[in-house]
Amino acid sequence: MRNNILTIMKKECTRIFSDRKLFVTAVIMPGAMIFLMYTLMGNLMGSIFGVEENYTYQVHAINMPDSISALMPTKITVINISEAGAEGIRERISNRETDLLLVFPLNFDEQVAVFDIVSATAPAPNVQIWSNMARPESLEAQSLVSAIIYGYHHTLSHKFTVNAPTAEAPDGYELASDADMFALVIGFLIPMMFLLFIYTGCLAIAPESISGEKERGTLGTMLVTPAKRSDMAAAKILSIAVFGLLSAVGSMVGMVFSLPQLMQIDGGAMNFYGVKEFALLFVIAATTTLVFVSVLSLMSAYAKSVKEASAYAQPFMIVCMLCGLSSMITGGAPSEIYYYLIPVFNSAQCFTAILNFDISAVNVAVTAVTNIAFTVICAGIIAKIFNSEKIVFDK
Repeated sequence: MRNNILTIMKKECTRIFSDRKLFVTAVIMPGAMIFLMYTLMGNLMGSIFGVEENYTYQVHAINMPDSISALMPTKITVINISEAGAEGIRERISNRETDLLLVFPLNFDEQVAVFDIVSATAPAPNVQIWSNMARPESLEAQSLVSAIIYGYHHTLSHKFTVNAPTAEAPDGYELASDADMFALVIGFLIPMMFLLFIYTGCLAIAPESISGEKERGTLGTMLVTPAKRSDMAAAKILSIAVFGLLSAVGSMVGMVFSLPQLMQIDGGAMNFYGVKEFALLFVIAATTTLVFVSVLSLMSAYAKSVKEASAYAQPFMIVCMLCGLSSMITGGAPSEIYYYLIPVFNSAQCFTAILNFDISAVNVAVTAVTNIAFTVICAGIIAKIFNSEKIVFDK
């Protein structure tokens, strides 16, 4: 019995290790891709809310005294404005167009000099710091300026307050809306999840579509029919895409309706996204499904078995995850059109842009056309494979 086990083990090990393609894709490639992915994730975690090292913060100030102005570092540009311009700056901060607004009481230094916390009958002079934490530059500027002002506050034995509630700002001085905060979180997290949901939906069916028929011997029978090879390839891709898309949509719907619990916001995505956003998400999801199905079908057509096709498909999942995480590198979806000519990567950028309310109709259209064109090319290659007896009947 021991000899039989050793003989079978030797035979199986010889088969596996002599198949260089299978060994590379199943043993070497996944580990290398995971190492690359985790390395990138570790380096990128700090960049989600990071700011370029040479960035100069734009801080608008009303009545800033010389005592505070002198403490500002060179990386902060102070722009003095009048009280009449405060509302416009707050709107720009809310729209993530500038960094910070500081509002000091008139004659701040004089008020601080005469204020006595024991005998005072009126509130201490209050410094307002208006920011938007959904903008990394604003968040970092708020941290830098707060450290300076609180340090100055400590040296003056608490003779003034910072961001005390007022009639103008009873709930604080943070200008990020619920939609901004919702988009900030899911705009980075959800694209990767969308891609994985779509891919796993296709992965459940596509690898077996052609290689399975090879193993069962039914592919040769199908190929002797009068149907064109290109029609067969297109039919394979489209039929699998229907099931893949249904699976992806089901997963996406479940995720959308689970977001209220995840984010602890009443109504979740329905509060912030409308028909336009969901329609665009569906268009990108549909064309991305075509890309995944065409790639997996191509792998299936080239593979000798379902097992080999599945081995080819695993490293591609890591590629999808990296594309889903790519928005962390740029801090959002890029606007340059050439990024949207890269299949899978373009879908991740579109998902990010739609979820962050930064939609470009041109980029969405380019992504959809690119994905469809890529699918047509893959279908053509599969048709060529169907014409190759060496690949079709090689087991």
